[in-house]
Amino acid sequence: MSRNTLIKIASLILMVVSFIAYIAGASAFPIASENLLPWSVWFLISVIINIVLWSNVMKLLTFSLAVIWFYAFVASLVPESSTAVNLTELDWSDPEAVAEQGALVFNGKGQCSACHTVDTSAPKGRCPDLTDIGINAASRVPGTDAKTYLIESLYEPDKYLVPGYGKIMPEIWKAPIALSKLEIEAVIAYLQSQGGEIDPTPFDEPIDRADTAVAAAALPPLLTGDVEQGKKVFVSAACISCHAVQGIESPAAGETTTDFEVVTAPDLSEIAAFNDMRYLEESILLPSVQIVSGYGAVTVRANGTTYQGTLVSQDTEQIVVRTKTADGVEEEHTILLSELDEEPIEELSDLQAKGYFTLTLTPTDADAPVTGDIVSETDKTVTLKVNGEDKTFSKTEVKSQLTVLTFDGDEIVGAHISGTIDDDEIVLNVDGSEEVIDTFDVEEVTFTHASGKKLLITSPMPENFPLLLSVSDMTNLLSFLSTLTGATVEAVPAETNDASAE
Repeated sequence: MSRNTLIKIASLILMVVSFIAYIAGASAFPIASENLLPWSVWFLISVIINIVLWSNVMKLLTFSLAVIWFYAFVASLVPESSTAVNLTELDWSDPEAVAEQGALVFNGKGQCSACHTVDTSAPKGRCPDLTDIGINAASRVPGTDAKTYLIESLYEPDKYLVPGYGKIMPEIWKAPIALSKLEIEAVIAYLQSQGGEIDPTPFDEPIDRADTAVAAAALPPLLTGDVEQGKKVFVSAACISCHAVQGIESPAAGETTTDFEVVTAPDLSEIAAFNDMRYLEESILLPSVQIVSGYGAVTVRANGTTYQGTLVSQDTEQIVVRTKTADGVEEEHTILLSELDEEPIEELSDLQAKGYFTLTLTPTDADAPVTGDIVSETDKTVTLKVNGEDKTFSKTEVKSQLTVLTFDGDEIVGAHISGTIDDDEIVLNVDGSEEVIDTFDVEEVTFTHASGKKLLITSPMPENFPLLLSVSDMTNLLSFLSTLTGATVEAVPAETNDASAE
């Protein structure tokens, strides 16, 4: 074998070995020494030799391998943009540096930026905008300072809910996010820096991580389904008609099917990155329990006009409802809560669950009605905020109102004194005077115990959806949803077959 052939074979072997070693990030050739040439240099030397010595076919292969190496080399020069941060300690001598670390957690591992914005000009997120939260937090709850409010909001996200936003924020100290105490401290510092001053005072966590870990370990596995089958269920059960998932083709929102109207629903591409599977399971079985802001369906009546559509936003003074005209044109209506019409209430049970937020009733020992915001209720009592003071009323000790509709079309409303439609006469107190009505003239009577303003937010997701799925379909669907952490899923062709029913 000639010397030229040996050189060609050696250079070929060197090129392949140096390419593999460079891609794998191996140490310098031939041992881990910084004084020897790195693998990238050896690769370039072997490429030049091969191009000079080998035939045209081998030159082409060598050039192709060199192009691949070049792109890998350029990619290695680009700094990584990952926001990952591993906190082992916080240097409170520099609070601003701690806040910067908190910003990395906020936008990275904490997944906070997936729902919250920190810019009033940014598109509305799933959860409240946190611009100036560092100063605004101090005025959210009377008697609670900004840092305490932030601590309690992060550890107990359901404790203080901003009007218009449901219980969708996960407990970030639990899986799958699982922030450490240091990471939560850094996030709090970052939030305080938004318009406020950073308070470095240490605090004790209001939770017991050890007990939580034991309880979580004791839970049986939730998912044993097939991810690929679950992906098919997601398409065949029409979930994709409303919910977007990166990598799966979706019909245009606004179309209708034989079963339901296709609407714009939350994007689920990253849903498993910041929600546990218990939340997802509840969202399927009980879709109206926790509704993402901006996606709830409402029907309200204000100033005699009924508005039915999507609740775009809500605060303590007004709501914005998006409706659609018969020809498909969308309109937004800003409605003051004070403009909502009061509705008669026949049964004083589950008032808050039915959407009532104000109540007008007349206690049996009073002459005038009482109106206030509903603070809380039990099976037997309801507490109202009346002129800034909490007052509790018995649901059974309330005067009844009676609405009488005569055959002549007259409507008479008053406090019920005696009689029913089965008696000869009904006696009402109308505007302070008794009025006797002959039941022979009465077409209909309606008893009410109170009236109130109502804002009931429901999910546009069909309530019978869980009934359309078999147990295996449900398990497979949850398995698929558990994989949606932001990575692109393999495209699935659209299917129109109904999901199998159990």
